[in-house]
Amino acid sequence: MTRLLIIADDFTGALDTGVQLASGGIRTCVMTRLDALTEDRFQAEDVLVIDADTRHLSPEDAYGIVFDICRRAESFSVPFIYKKTDSVLRGNIGAELSALMDGTGTQRLPFIPAFPCQGRVTRNGVHYVNGVPLAESVFGNDPFDPVDHSRVEDIIHQQTDRYTAQGLERTWETRKAYMSLMPCPMMTFV
Repeated sequence: MTRLLIIADDFTGALDTGVQLASGGIRTCVMTRLDALTEDRFQAEDVLVIDADTRHLSPEDAYGIVFDICRRAESFSVPFIYKKTDSVLRGNIGAELSALMDGTGTQRLPFIPAFPCQGRVTRNGVHYVNGVPLAESVFGNDPFDPVDHSRVEDIIHQQTDRYTAQGLERTWETRKAYMSLMPCPMMTFV
């Protein structure tokens, strides 16, 4: 039975995440067809990774797809859903996080885009790529999906009016508590 569903917005993100789990010996299936998310599939795999292929869709279409995937996962009692986003926050970040919350009924959602081993760090709400604020990096000029803000909150609020709270108390106890919830050690608080 599936214990973890990972929803990626593109094929690269789906494969990257799936490979990390499979290489650790976890039975993982990466899927590219939404219609293949069947009861049989949810019963057969420990981890399902789905490429929702939403990065270049409209926010409304991306929301609808992610919402439907989450509702389906909820109907099969999948206990954990992880929304894989692009490490430089391209795509429909706000719409898809809202869809996950609406589709699962959750009221709070930790969103930690930092990926330090790849040079992606968030400090005081600003996302950096190799020390450069995101919007000023090469990703600010992406020909398909330029990122025009560096503050994570501003990126999210381009597509949702949900309340966001920046940062955590910077105490070791708080960091340890949140780090124990994270699926891999590469996610850090800076």
